[in-house]
Amino acid sequence: MRRAAHEALQKKSVKNYHPIQIKEATILVSSLLTPSADLKQDRHFKRVAASTVMSILYDYPTVLSDHDHAVEKIEKHNERLSHSLSMGSYFVDMFPWMKHIPERLRLLFFLSLSYCEQKLTDKTNRFAKWKREGLRAYAEDSEMFRSLLNRVKVDLVCAHIMCGIRNPS
Repeated sequence: MRRAAHEALQKKSVKNYHPIQIKEATILVSSLLTPSADLKQDRHFKRVAASTVMSILYDYPTVLSDHDHAVEKIEKHNERLSHSLSMGSYFVDMFPWMKHIPERLRLLFFLSLSYCEQKLTDKTNRFAKWKREGLRAYAEDSEMFRSLLNRVKVDLVCAHIMCGIRNPS
């Protein structure tokens, strides 16, 4: 991974990204000059950043709307990441032993399936909520980045097949 990042982001190869950056800058200026009901200019800059990075890394087509599904997913990921990296946002940062607390108590979970649904379900959700949220966010983000990477793999395999190369490794 480090070798690929170095190869893709060294001085010589950055020149290859100038057309993408010029196109994104043109779209940004156009969107800033167009009067719209949405006066939040930071959304335009977030769209440009997400679109540029996704175009360079994943050969993703240019994102034209700041309400695009991919941009919203990236934005949610960045918000979660910045929140979780701020010191003291979770008690587990101050008390490392808390990482051993289970995300839910199994016995209460199985009991909640039978009779006392509402009250016991509330008690099962009181355990390590931060761990459940972290695992859920990890699964969502991993799926998002895996789908972007798989899209690149499929494009590379198709390019190798079209060029007549038999072994794309």
